[in-house]
Amino acid sequence: MRLRGRALGVALVVSVALLGAAVWAASVDFASEPERNAAPLDTLAILYKLVAIAALLYVGWRWHSRSLRLLALLLALMAIGSLLVDMEWFVQVEHSLAEPLERVLGVSSGFIELAALFLGLAAVAGALVWAAYRGATLDDRPVVLRVIGILFVIGIFMGPVNAIASTGINREWLFAEDFGQVVSLAVLAGYGVGLVAATRARVARLG
Repeated sequence: MRLRGRALGVALVVSVALLGAAVWAASVDFASEPERNAAPLDTLAILYKLVAIAALLYVGWRWHSRSLRLLALLLALMAIGSLLVDMEWFVQVEHSLAEPLERVLGVSSGFIELAALFLGLAAVAGALVWAAYRGATLDDRPVVLRVIGILFVIGIFMGPVNAIASTGINREWLFAEDFGQVVSLAVLAGYGVGLVAATRARVARLG
């Protein structure tokens, strides 16, 4: 399904509004020199993920698309993972598991924790993306491929850019991670809302 007419307009309006909010959150961050105030960007990231997840689940349900539901699951796991890494108990568990390996492998526990986290996420994400791609039908394949493409961009900011930022508290890389993720999520959320509008219009015509 391609976004046309009203559905395309809805997608563009929502995307522009969400991107505008992202620019505002970025300006708050920039104005907080020398320390960061990433709370607005973090809040928007959570909200945009929830919007995108709800949109993909709705469209997947209406289209009977297992692939879109799998991609919604992937985005939900990404959201849960981003929350877990900031929780003290999770950090403690991760450190206790990595500490014994530090002596065996000869690398820092921080490196082991980071590597294990990203490798685990990459494995889960790869499996879900492959299952979504393999299960896509002729009707939903174009949408599935677009969503996978946007999720790949989001993954770049949550993966490699996040890894670079984690090697040293570098304000520029930390900002790039947060802002890039929020901008990508704004595009995904806007596209998802457009798909919802198109789906509702299609159901209304058929009904």
